[in-house]
This record gives sequence, C-alpha cells and structure tokens, in this order.
Amino acid sequence: QGLRDPDEAAAAATDYLRLFALTALAHVWARTAVIASRKLEGPERSFYQAKLATARFYMQRLLPQTGALFATILAGARPLMDFEDEAF
Repeated sequence: QGLRDPDEAAAAATDYLRLFALTALAHVWARTAVIASRKLEGPERSFYQAKLATARFYMQRLLPQTGALFATILAGARPLMDFEDEAF
C-alpha cells in the first residue's frame, strides 16, 4: 500500500521498524539458545543456563508483541489521517 499512497507508508513506518527489530532479535536469541544448549555440560553452565532463560523470556514475553504490531500495520493510515485539521 505504501507505494501507491505515501500516507500508508508513513503511518506504518514506526510499527514496521519495531516489528522488524523484534523479529531480528528473536533470530539472534534463537541462535544464542542453540549455542548455549550445546555448552550446558561445560564449566560455565550457569552462564549458558542464564542465556537460555533470557532467550525463553524474550520469546514468551516480548516476541508476542509482533502480533499487535502486524495488526496495527494492516489497519492502514485511515485511523491517523481521518482527523480534521481543526481537531488539533
């Protein structure tokens, strides 16, 4: 929608960037969890357990925000652009 209407791109920009950031960080935490799970038997076990716990926290508590951001992006520009100038 953003290519045909600049208001659509502008309305979604902040939410899109946040969605992208949450997704990119999920990828990093997933890779971290894979590495940490391979090192649980080593001398720094508690360090890697903390990495796994943090990855689990991220996936369960922060990553779900992407659903709401996606819905907000799909709502489009109308909720933002329907205000008359006099409303401000």
